[in-house]
Amino acid sequence: MLQEPLLVAPDATRRYEYKVIDTGKRLEEDLNDLGAEGWQVVGVTTKKQLFIAPPQAIILMREVLPLD
Repeated sequence: MLQEPLLVAPDATRRYEYKVIDTGKRLEEDLNDLGAEGWQVVGVTTKKQLFIAPPQAIILMREVLPLD
């Protein structure tokens, strides 16, 4: 039995922004501040794994809220 595809309204599409931060001495404080702004940790690097990321970096993302 075929299932009908789920139709999603165009304004229901979620958008995200990403940020890469270096691991520094104030890491815990920085992460707490960023968490309060809605950022979530989605990954870490332990070496030079990404062209855009410094060694030992943390990758964060948050949802971009639509402007009304």
